Amino acid sequence: MNDNKIKSSSIDRIISKTKYSRKEHKKFYLFHLFHRTQTLYFMFALIVFLLVLTIVNVAKNQNVVFSCIMFGVTCAMVPILIISKINQVVKQETPERVKSTDTIEVTKSKITRSNDVTSGKAVVGWNNIDCVCENDEFIYIYLTDQSGLFIKKVDIVEGSPELFRKLAVNNMKPDREGRILYKRYGNVRKEYVAEQKEIKKQKKLEKKNSKK
Repeated sequence: MNDNKIKSSSIDRIISKTKYSRKEHKKFYLFHLFHRTQTLYFMFALIVFLLVLTIVNVAKNQNVVFSCIMFGVTCAMVPILIISKINQVVKQETPERVKSTDTIEVTKSKITRSNDVTSGKAVVGWNNIDCVCENDEFIYIYLTDQSGLFIKKVDIVEGSPELFRKLAVNNMKPDREGRILYKRYGNVRKEYVAEQKEIKKQKKLEKKNSKK
């Protein structure tokens, strides 16, 4: 994904204050599962394999009942395993954590996370950000491919999601291909694609007019 650098002032800042919610953390883990891990690909491959095996056995009239049972059980167990794993992780949160509020401050130099029931702050530079993913409700900031933090858009008390994008595009470290790993989903992606198409259209018009 190629993003153009966008100018931002030295005082640009985002601040969000989010009260702990198990519902929101479940959404984070679900997003991670569907977009940032290979688990679902493995499960999907297993289901496809069992489906093909079942079709072959039915065609040969061999082990039909067993194959159908295995396929049905696997299909039923996949969502159960996913939900139970997420619930298990969320339930491990301490009572203090459940009553807490996270404050995240984003500037052009760093991202700082603090919590009102724990001491100390977590400070991360933009060069240490692995990837940013944004959908209609959240901005997920991945520190590694397995861990990160998130900003709930409605909880932003200073700045805006648009300003966050500018800071990210300007300050994140490009990958080996020179791309900024800022991924968009849902309506955010649709708006971005439409915006990029309009920019390309305007550039073509300007180029065409300059030749006249």
